[in-house]
Amino acid sequence: MELIRKLTAFVPCHRRPDRSIHFRGKPFPLCARCMSILLGFLAVPILFFLPKTIPLWMGMVLQIPMVIDGVTQKLKWRESTNFLRVVTGGMSGIGLSICTIWGSRLLVEIIGRGDIDVIFSALRNGF
Repeated sequence: MELIRKLTAFVPCHRRPDRSIHFRGKPFPLCARCMSILLGFLAVPILFFLPKTIPLWMGMVLQIPMVIDGVTQKLKWRESTNFLRVVTGGMSGIGLSICTIWGSRLLVEIIGRGDIDVIFSALRNGF
């Protein structure tokens, strides 16, 4: 558990025990939402090798449930649950993975062609 704490020290998380997943009576060093976002990044290798690129807008849409969950909780309209934090955090992590892959492929294409017009073309076709 100490190794996990050291590896996650760079993550900006409130680390509240009441909003963390507990294992053997001890809370994970990250809240449920942040842990799920990081686990969502495990989708990067899978998405990278898919033959077809998922559109950028899909990655952005996957952020919306987490934003709604976080904002409504912050405004004290309701209290979220760890289950909801895990689900919306995982969706966000996968969405961020899509954005990462999309941006990486765009960057490789720009470097390969040496042409800045590729950015505008890709942005028009990506949305």
